[in-house]
Amino acid sequence: MPVQLRFFIGTLLWALPIFGQVQLRGLSFWNEPTLDIYQIDNHFSQEKKFLQRVSPDSMGIFNVQLDLQAISTLQICGSNKCAMLYTQPKGRYLIELPLEEVQTYYNQDMQEIELLFYQLDTTDINYRILGFEAWMDNYIADIYQLKDIRSNEFILKVLAFKAETAAVYGNETNAFLRDYIKYSVGLTIDNFSVVGGPSKEDKYEFYLQTDSVAYDQPKLIEYARLFYEAYDSQVDLNVRNAVQIALQANSLDALIAALRQDPYIYNSSWAEFVALQLIIESEQTKRIAKDLSLALLRSLSIQGTQVGLRAAARFQLQQLSKLSDGEIWDAAQLSKEFGFSIASQQYVYLHHYIPGNQKCIAEMAALKRLAERYKNKVQIITFYPSEQTWTTADNRAFDGAKWQRVALPSTAETWTQFSWTSAPAYILLDPQLKVLYLNALGPLPNARTQTIDLIFSQLLGN
Repeated sequence: MPVQLRFFIGTLLWALPIFGQVQLRGLSFWNEPTLDIYQIDNHFSQEKKFLQRVSPDSMGIFNVQLDLQAISTLQICGSNKCAMLYTQPKGRYLIELPLEEVQTYYNQDMQEIELLFYQLDTTDINYRILGFEAWMDNYIADIYQLKDIRSNEFILKVLAFKAETAAVYGNETNAFLRDYIKYSVGLTIDNFSVVGGPSKEDKYEFYLQTDSVAYDQPKLIEYARLFYEAYDSQVDLNVRNAVQIALQANSLDALIAALRQDPYIYNSSWAEFVALQLIIESEQTKRIAKDLSLALLRSLSIQGTQVGLRAAARFQLQQLSKLSDGEIWDAAQLSKEFGFSIASQQYVYLHHYIPGNQKCIAEMAALKRLAERYKNKVQIITFYPSEQTWTTADNRAFDGAKWQRVALPSTAETWTQFSWTSAPAYILLDPQLKVLYLNALGPLPNARTQTIDLIFSQLLGN
């Protein structure tokens, strides 16, 4: 787009009235019909809180008003890409979502695109962060060649940079910016492995002796996660053994007590932080069983001393609870609690139904025919939210259905476990309750004219 046209659009956007606490006015080149705006409050879990969906117009222009009372981390996401920015109360932001010429991947499914700011206020948090990061990057680029050939000179220049940073930002009143800069220095300048650099004890005393953990500060969380990565391999043998015994015994209290023995863990808040990271790492490396990880995460989500820690543990619990292809569904406790039974030697077809949903109602006739066709070979179990009102149309749709229906409250962990985001939806399990298809076909043809009959014919030889 020509600079003149871009400037004209920018000026036009900027002239519009402001209705929200925070105003975003953007120009998108992503060729996406809609954009979703998320807030990230917890930088340990990176859980996204949905705020708003917007539809750019034919020129790619969109406007968003958000009521945000503190400095916040936002993501603007399309179908397979996101851009991040910080916002401060009453901030006005004119941004561009550019074509993804340079891509950075923060997970296997989503691309992180660096957005562009226009007319950014010099007092804004983004302006000041970008200014500091450009200064630090340029300084490192200038001195990096000294790191291995003249390490003493390199250390002196590093110390000079830190002294200048302290002089410029030492009296900074914006706590978010002050901590962002502090931990950015820790992650870069203080993270070089050179003779004469700060020791582990120096880093701990300067960066991690805090009374609480600021889960809304991205650089602090990034620094702490790096410092405490694979932490049980860093501690002495006595602490390591105590940690392993606590993990295997499913004892959160014993795990916190073991970690508190280490001199580089300041207090219970930090011990819980390390415990959460250790539980996640231990489950990922299969050092402890999934059921132990779930139990320990559940304990942390309830007993954690900080709101941010409890929220992070709860989110990790939800993620780990989700079924995956090839996993065995443990239905024993759920069936005992809600009074349904699992038939032996039959495939199990889990059905998500929402009372009053017209698509669910319309599919019931085909589902009943399917049940009759595969009776004694396939067991259907319908799950529906207990809070939803059951209508006359629902009762009529289920007339003649001979399978079990289970009403689950919206707070039940099973909803997270099934990962159902729409209805009707299905999961297919084998007779041993192993997940064969987490997003199984339904009884009606999909866009490719496929139905679950195709799968049953293959499995049952019909």
